[in-house]
Amino acid sequence: MNRFILLIILLTSLGGQAQNVRRCAYDAWFSQQYQHRRDYAEAILQVMSNRTSAQRGGGGGVVVLPIVFHVVYNTPEQNIPDEVIESQLEVLNEDFRRMNTNASDTRPEFLPVAADCEIEFALANVDPDGNPTSGITHTFTDRTGFSLDFFSATNTLDEVKQSSTGGVDAWDTDHYINVWVCNIEAGFLGQVFGLAYPPAGLDNWPAGSNAPNPALEGVVIHYTTAGRNNPQAGADGFDGNELGRTLVHELGHYLGLRHTWGDALPFFEDGCAVDDGMADTPNTAAGDQFACNLSSNSCETDIPGDLPDMIENYMDYSLDECLNLFTNDQKDHMRYVLFDLRPGLLDGVGIAEARALPQFRVYPNPVEDSFQIVFDRNVAGVVELRDMTGRMACSQSVEDRSVSFDATLLAPGVYFAGLCNSRLAPVRVVIQ
Repeated sequence: MNRFILLIILLTSLGGQAQNVRRCAYDAWFSQQYQHRRDYAEAILQVMSNRTSAQRGGGGGVVVLPIVFHVVYNTPEQNIPDEVIESQLEVLNEDFRRMNTNASDTRPEFLPVAADCEIEFALANVDPDGNPTSGITHTFTDRTGFSLDFFSATNTLDEVKQSSTGGVDAWDTDHYINVWVCNIEAGFLGQVFGLAYPPAGLDNWPAGSNAPNPALEGVVIHYTTAGRNNPQAGADGFDGNELGRTLVHELGHYLGLRHTWGDALPFFEDGCAVDDGMADTPNTAAGDQFACNLSSNSCETDIPGDLPDMIENYMDYSLDECLNLFTNDQKDHMRYVLFDLRPGLLDGVGIAEARALPQFRVYPNPVEDSFQIVFDRNVAGVVELRDMTGRMACSQSVEDRSVSFDATLLAPGVYFAGLCNSRLAPVRVVIQ
């Protein structure tokens, strides 16, 4: 039997209704395996106790990853429109580049480690056969939905990834990120909202956590959680997940990140003694569980500089509106995964047009007196600087590879620099 860890987002109900809802199925899956296969449980505990920090690395600069969304539906409501997928893509690019509007909500103690991951996503425009594509497929299924059976020896939610079981086969998983959007039916643990496998070969994960075969790589999300303009948001009676961050969280898993509390196993481990392998995420006893509790310090110590729980981290479990950062170590780890374990995603297959776009960076950033926008090639156009509300702060024409700005004319704060009338994602600029 394949040994895997299921990475699930479960959301609490509207109106504070009492339900036995668990945000993540990791502990429940472990409990099932512990009962049926003691060697599996012991193997996980041994790996976790001997785990060392994962390798760091990866090249510099912004990388663009091809992504394809497979909408698998049984009813018109489940067949979410393309504009919802496009909204979801915007959320991904904002959050992974730290251009999210609520980045300003990051608490001061965590600002030094908040990272622009320099990872972007582009809808595939060429399919594996070389044909033009929108990067979004819609497939009718005669199944009312797909479910996760914790009493099964295999991951039954993987059935949405196979046409033979009513789903859709993946596109080449070495070169495309596959995301299946479907109706995940509530089951033993309540409503499951997402699932992803990490790659093989990571020492911050228990052995066997990866997908059982390459055709099952990718992410599954519940159709109500996609995008931030989804007409079906809340249709299943849950609230707090309507800003598209279910997929942000799951792609973190796909790129090798653990939950911030290290997935401590109830009744088996002290949560404060288990770590996610990232030095800049404070040890936490358990997930926030949608409390959005900014005062929580579940592993409080007398050590100077002791930090509270980082409930705003995308890899914690909190309300979408409270999540706002990845850390520097998480960034390094995800980029290591891309360059060393999922390098095919960097080949540009399916997004030649997107990868042909110029890239730029801001130097220095944060800014005190002045800064430059430096492109990787000659460009002609206008670089705009906008504040957090979208208001134009200033602009400069560029006719070669760089343009300079005088920051002394601007109020301190967070701005976004972008090339006018370009598909380039803007870059966050901090003026001190």
